[in-house]
Amino acid sequence: MSQATFYTLDEITDERANEFVCSLAYGLMQQRQRVLLLCSTQEQAEALDELMWQQPTQAFIPHNLVGEGPAQGTPVLIAWLPLPQNIGHRTAVINLSQEPVATATKFRTLIELVPVEPAARQKAREHYKLYRQQGLQMQNLVARLNVEGHHG
Repeated sequence: MSQATFYTLDEITDERANEFVCSLAYGLMQQRQRVLLLCSTQEQAEALDELMWQQPTQAFIPHNLVGEGPAQGTPVLIAWLPLPQNIGHRTAVINLSQEPVATATKFRTLIELVPVEPAARQKAREHYKLYRQQGLQMQNLVARLNVEGHHG
């Protein structure tokens, strides 16, 4: 059964969300999951791509933007809406877009962030209700960043 985890950003703030996303992607990759980072726009995806290239060597996250990289893909694929068909088999999705994942049940792990900003927080609540109606196991956690420069 698919599991949806919602992380509230109350302790790290919306500004540090991308750092947290890198940490999540690294952790999922360590669990041998193939991760899709779904962004709203190409610009958001490129910013996340750039941040991943800045990670310390010991915490490098093999990744690429959709349409780039090796034929078999990398453990982490960064895409944006509308979701292209060529994402390969992915077991986890971190949804950073404003839209719910239409095919949520095809992923073993679905992660969403619950921003501090009220309108964005309301969108996250709507996504939560939708995923619960689709039968996903639901979990709520508080986002926390670990020691600077290290994941997991």
